[in-house]
Amino acid sequence: MKMKWTLYFLFAVLILSCRKEPAQVEMKMDDVIAEAVDSLYSNLDYSRHLLRKAMKEASDSLEFYNALQAYSLTYFVADQPDSAHITAGRAVSFAERQKPSEQIHHLLSLSYNCIGNCYGLLRKQDSALYYFTKALGSYEMTSKREKAPDLCINIADMYMKSGDFVQSALYYRRALSITDSLGMADQLGFPIYTGLAQLYMELRDFDLSDHYFHLAENQYEERMLNEKFFFCNTRANYYFFTEEYEEVLPWLRKGKALLIPGGYLFSINLVNANMGEIFFHLNQPDSAHYYLDEAESYFSHIEEQPLIYHINTLKASLALQDDNPQLARRYLQSDNDNSGIEPTFLSLRNKYVQDYYARTGNFREAYAHLLKNVSMDDSIRSERTRMRIAELDMRYSQDTTLIKKEMLISGQASDIRSLRMKNIVWVMACLLIAAISTIVYIVMKKQKELQWANFHDQIIKLRLFNIRNRISPHFMFNVLNREISAENESRHSDLTGLVLLLRRSLEMADQTHITLSQELEFAQTYIQLEEESLGPDFRVEWKIDLLVDPTAVILPPMIIQIPVENAIKHGLRPLEGEKRLSISAVREGKGTVIVIMDNGLGYQAEQVSLSTGTGTGLKVLYQSIELFNSRNKEKIVFHIHRLEEGASGTKVYMYIPDNFKFG
Repeated sequence: MKMKWTLYFLFAVLILSCRKEPAQVEMKMDDVIAEAVDSLYSNLDYSRHLLRKAMKEASDSLEFYNALQAYSLTYFVADQPDSAHITAGRAVSFAERQKPSEQIHHLLSLSYNCIGNCYGLLRKQDSALYYFTKALGSYEMTSKREKAPDLCINIADMYMKSGDFVQSALYYRRALSITDSLGMADQLGFPIYTGLAQLYMELRDFDLSDHYFHLAENQYEERMLNEKFFFCNTRANYYFFTEEYEEVLPWLRKGKALLIPGGYLFSINLVNANMGEIFFHLNQPDSAHYYLDEAESYFSHIEEQPLIYHINTLKASLALQDDNPQLARRYLQSDNDNSGIEPTFLSLRNKYVQDYYARTGNFREAYAHLLKNVSMDDSIRSERTRMRIAELDMRYSQDTTLIKKEMLISGQASDIRSLRMKNIVWVMACLLIAAISTIVYIVMKKQKELQWANFHDQIIKLRLFNIRNRISPHFMFNVLNREISAENESRHSDLTGLVLLLRRSLEMADQTHITLSQELEFAQTYIQLEEESLGPDFRVEWKIDLLVDPTAVILPPMIIQIPVENAIKHGLRPLEGEKRLSISAVREGKGTVIVIMDNGLGYQAEQVSLSTGTGTGLKVLYQSIELFNSRNKEKIVFHIHRLEEGASGTKVYMYIPDNFKFG
């Protein structure tokens, strides 16, 4: 079971005004605002005191609303998004009435960004995205670029939460590109790397996710408290998704320790809910109940429905773990309104509902919920594909821009240099065309080889499927007639054997290979069904060498069954007197030798026709072995011949090499 822990507490990585810019500390008012913003997470009361003082002493309206906008952040940090929204909205109303200027655009950008954060905190991604986009547009009307990466990160984060991973990736890459151009990787790289790590984690690309986590971790110690907590929580998510539950707790505890001094109750209880989930997976129900109850008490008080929904899901899982499906059902049915619930929470609830129906015996409903989960997983894989395509498209666009720039520079050079550059371009183009042609040829060749291999696989599977479904109708009717007319109910065990034989045939319907143990069981069931019809003179002998492990030897299906059936139908049934059949398996070299012998009339190829069914089975078996052998250096050996040395009968010899490849 996997879940996504959404970080509802959007930190300074999303609040662009939380970074002090050297150019803004020239005036006393700007100094005061910058110091207040820097103190938001370390000393909220002091920050509010400075901003109230600044608003009281403001010499003009613009300075007052700059301080007011900063004051809206104090409400946000205190988990009061409504007050933050109203306060930032006052700043927006003022700015929109003013004549456009760089200072006004900057104030609008800060205010829109704060409002976007408020909507993000309330999980209204569409509204948050709208205001973050407006914030970026206003900021681009100024001469500054330093905080553009922060706004790109905000937009990328909202796209991620909305499930649009392609747009999220594009904005993270855009933020990274701007950061590199400004030479600010040390200051801004951390939130971008953390965001990319989270994005690839959502796409289940754990290798890339871990790569970006390591890049961010190199800058961890220099970050602010809020950014550190975001990293701790997201790193814990990574280990949760990779099911390394023992690695999750240290990161959760580390993040919680950062929050406790500041009393950030929302985020603390979010961590409590996450810890309850982890203790459930670590099979520590008492600890799981403790932390979930702590979180539920807080989120019920503030009516945080999505998290209450998720906690009820976790409590249902604990009830199922305690074998109490009735209690689990009450938790799972306690939330009828799913509007506003994140897809990952719905997916997790769906898995527990599936488990509930399975435990209560309602397998129809359990299967329906299983199909929903498979559909959700397929959706994630589809988004991963789109993500790859988007990255390739972005890189192509960047390469195109660079080529155009180079062509412009070359056009301004002298005629001789221009000629040389054209020659170089032509040579490079020819080399590029040659390289592309070579790559296309290699790819097409590999695709053809893969298609041919798949074609061979399908041929083998179809042929083997035909063999597995070739149980003789006469044989089935004979057994059924014998059982229906039997007066002794104990003889009905043969009917059970027939059912077992049919079931085994269906179970192997899509397999290209099975174990020797399964094949022997299949053949033994067939012999038991035919034993009575062969009379009291029939004897069967099994010789399985102690050095042969039937569960480890792999061979084609029906390779024993078909010769055994052939021996009984064509060799032993017409024979008068004692009828003997032996099946042996011994180790020989680097493989296993299987021998099937009978004392019947002897193998006669002309007696095996297509109408008997057995001839078709042997023919397809030979062809299938030939296809398998074409892919292996060591071959399967299969021979059938008539015994000539003093006794009639047939001997079937087969050699199965170790490590034979069937796919």
